[in-house]
Amino acid sequence: MMHLALEVASLGSSNDLPIGAVIFDSSGSTISSSRNAVIERDCATAHAELLVIGDVNLKRLKSEAKNMALVVTLEPCPMCAWAIRSSGFGQLIFGSYNPLYGAAGSVLDLLRDGRHGPTVEVIGGVMQEECRLLLGDAFLKIRNNGTR
Repeated sequence: MMHLALEVASLGSSNDLPIGAVIFDSSGSTISSSRNAVIERDCATAHAELLVIGDVNLKRLKSEAKNMALVVTLEPCPMCAWAIRSSGFGQLIFGSYNPLYGAAGSVLDLLRDGRHGPTVEVIGGVMQEECRLLLGDAFLKIRNNGTR
């Protein structure tokens, strides 16, 4: 599943951070996929997780999300973590940890805090090195080109 998220992350605008997100149903079939498009769309909320969630019909989310997995190459920020939780996903799988903004255990743990209703199963560090390298290369490119 993370292989597909990495593939999705590699597509699209080179000015956006290469973060890919994919939603899988309980049988492992792909429901939706997206990548970051903050710069491309000139929209601060065009994170991969929010875009991929937005592609899924609300009725389907309400009835099936607890049996779905959202796979993303970087640990979600607080905005995305709360969207994942409020959408009712049963599982989040992420690659690289986000030591600055991570909200799935690194800095905050919005997904497993029991004070806010049902929690989300979190599996972090899946193909962490591959995800970290993809992001690291992008940061270097952005820094050297003065973009973003």
